[in-house]
Amino acid sequence: MLITGHLGYVGRNLNFPQFVGYDLVEGNDIRELYNLETVFEKGQFSTVIHLAALTGVRKSVTYPHQYISTNIEGTWNVVKMCEKYSIRKLIFFSSSSVYGNHLSPVTEMSSKNPVSLYGLTKLAGEHIVNQSSIPTVIIRPFTVYPGRKDQVIYKWLSQIKQDKTVTVYGDETSRRGYTYVGDVEQVLKKLIQREWEWEHEDFNLGGSEVICLGDLLALFKQIFPDIRTSFQKRPQEDIVCQYTDIFKLRTVLGFEPEPLFFERVREILT
Repeated sequence: MLITGHLGYVGRNLNFPQFVGYDLVEGNDIRELYNLETVFEKGQFSTVIHLAALTGVRKSVTYPHQYISTNIEGTWNVVKMCEKYSIRKLIFFSSSSVYGNHLSPVTEMSSKNPVSLYGLTKLAGEHIVNQSSIPTVIIRPFTVYPGRKDQVIYKWLSQIKQDKTVTVYGDETSRRGYTYVGDVEQVLKKLIQREWEWEHEDFNLGGSEVICLGDLLALFKQIFPDIRTSFQKRPQEDIVCQYTDIFKLRTVLGFEPEPLFFERVREILT
């Protein structure tokens, strides 16, 4: 099995005993087709999990060319190598950002109208994957937590530890259907073990709770009563409310996330 982007946030939290990793941190760039083919030629893989991408809605505004070349051209390269070497299963990680500001809860049938460049690049990746000649699955995670250092939980915690003001974008009413990172591994294992009866399939991956930003901030204030907050204007590309209906994932794979968001965050903070 090949996992691209295995040193990214999701990849680091996967526990697969045997796989070959391909990550930019180690000098392996999915935009470099010659090197990528060398790995495919040697590996004789049956399954590829394609995680490698530049992530982050706000950073895509700052670094547009890197996002376009990595997330679109890089995905094209991975798909073409999967086709050439007859990969039996390709699992591509897209993003909930492809839905833009669609009314929640969104389903796999909801229209896709991304409002960020990042979302546009992931939607382009989906089209590349769905036009391939090999069996594929697209997974769209909704705000994976605990998250990267630049995401809300660890960003606020870092600001608190540095005795800085906690930055809140918009007001406290924004809502998210967070996905626990451990659930990503659970879904992947189900997909790998299952015999696929489809050519191309897609699943939204989210939690069973809808979390209001104000409730998350209240938890921080409960644990750190002396924190200071600064409310900033919400960036245009930020989405106010987004969560998904996981009926399809529940029905096809028997996946059922546990409602433990606040318990897990509390463990991190304490």
